[in-house]
Amino acid sequence: MVHAERGPGDKGQGVRVLIVDDEQESLNLLNRTLRGLYETSLARDGREGLRSLERNPVAAVISDQRMPGMTGVEFLAEASRRCPYTQRILLTGYTEVEGIIDAINAGHVFGYLSKPWHPDDLLNTLRRAVETHQLLKDKDRLLTDLQQKNEELLCLLEQTRRLEADKIQAERWAALGKLAGMVAHDLRNPLTAIQCQAGLLRDEGLAGSSKDRSVRAILDQVQRMGHTIDELLLFAKPKDGCSSLRPYELSALVASIQEAFSLRCEAKGVRLETSLEYQGTVRIRPPQIYRVLENLVKNALDAVGEQGEIMIASERTEGGEIVIRVADSGSGVPESIRESLFEPFVTRQKPGGTGLGLAIVKKIVCEHGGRVWEEPWSLKGACFHLALPLRPPETEDVEAAVSLGGE
Repeated sequence: MVHAERGPGDKGQGVRVLIVDDEQESLNLLNRTLRGLYETSLARDGREGLRSLERNPVAAVISDQRMPGMTGVEFLAEASRRCPYTQRILLTGYTEVEGIIDAINAGHVFGYLSKPWHPDDLLNTLRRAVETHQLLKDKDRLLTDLQQKNEELLCLLEQTRRLEADKIQAERWAALGKLAGMVAHDLRNPLTAIQCQAGLLRDEGLAGSSKDRSVRAILDQVQRMGHTIDELLLFAKPKDGCSSLRPYELSALVASIQEAFSLRCEAKGVRLETSLEYQGTVRIRPPQIYRVLENLVKNALDAVGEQGEIMIASERTEGGEIVIRVADSGSGVPESIRESLFEPFVTRQKPGGTGLGLAIVKKIVCEHGGRVWEEPWSLKGACFHLALPLRPPETEDVEAAVSLGGE
């Protein structure tokens, strides 16, 4: 049977000690010695002592060596396995030295007292055992705190690395913007002149198929170079504020894309289909998101070849995002460029491609507070997923939707 005694408020109050002895007189004597200094639990044998430890952890255990069923050394060895921080004191007679030595060597006991023991010796040994128990707990707490601080430090280091990487990337984008401005300045005027002259040649109706082919070639090249300039300028354009975001019907945006690509898809025998589970409004800059979808559908059209299929789908997630998907039945994204897919100047060897299309897609989507990634979906080829927040942060309310030409 287990009993408990509380001390009157000495410095040991609140520290629990378990006493295990099969002799009632010895239990009572030990209990009276510790009364008022420690909270005590009593047990008559080793098994009862182990059950008491499971219910009520203690700072120290005082156990007699000679007990029926389980010796003090055996009991303390099991107590050490179950409660490694609990310190163990063995009470023994002079004839049991060999068992004491074995227990000390195995680390099962903190100290031992020979019978008859003196109260001062018992209290001094117990005080040191309780202090050792507290030191071990403090050490474990400090190690836990140190591990937590190390993890926090690693997080700070990772954040620092990301900030440094962002700074480097920002510097690269600034340099690219400067380059784009220079290219635009140097090429815009000559391109305008070439376009005017080519237009005159075409409008004059001069005979000769060779002249017609030259005119068409000039116009195609002018258009291609103008497109390159537009992409460079758009890629280097500073981020717009959230205040320019406006509500726009997603279904109307997708319908505009379908209309723009209908003739090209028909010419190649490509099916451009939609599956719009979400058709409501989303706060965007319509011309920019139109450009995003335009770039993705162009890429898909190049990827599927003849008689292919392109799917534009949308849905609203439980997390409050609108996900737009552009999938194709092409051969998918080559593994060689998958990791760098959204970086500038990465292409799939597409003739006339600038390598800025997907970089522009990512830039625009990120500026809308969204995410973009590539992951196979319903069709066997590539699928680009755009996740846009239904209500981006720090936006201003407006009363009506705008058309694609509204900005």
